[in-house]
Amino acid sequence: MNNRMKVDYSKAAKKWLENSSKFQLDGLALKGMRIDRVEVGLLRIGFVIPDHLSDENGNWSAGAISVLIDDMAAGAVFSYCGGHLATIDFSMSFYSTAKVNEEVEIEATVVGEKGNLVSVVIDIKKKGNGEKVVVGKQWMHVSPLKVSLAGKSKL
Repeated sequence: MNNRMKVDYSKAAKKWLENSSKFQLDGLALKGMRIDRVEVGLLRIGFVIPDHLSDENGNWSAGAISVLIDDMAAGAVFSYCGGHLATIDFSMSFYSTAKVNEEVEIEATVVGEKGNLVSVVIDIKKKGNGEKVVVGKQWMHVSPLKVSLAGKSKL
């Protein structure tokens, strides 16, 4: 990883994740999450899969999982380096299914950085037995936050 001095954005990332549950699409996928840990480059939440996120077989829907993975990746990257984020590569590998009312543990970890690109791995496991459900891998482009120059003299 880059040896540049990093600012700790973990508190801002936690607040962002909490507020994301209020937005329409994110809110559907994140409602009921329990934030367990937020550090620089790491997010961990607990989540009981609600009825509204199930497919016709009572399994957690792949679409809902993808929204949650994208949000978790964004939170982990933001906690690591701040900035405006854009997902540029996203993949999911499914290992097992999770049913409605089942509790899962989700951990997003920043694993690499190359210039303005940051890589994140998101692991989703069943809480009861630790069985792997999904692993998401994501690269995000980071544009630095700009300090407002409003009101500053050009002299």
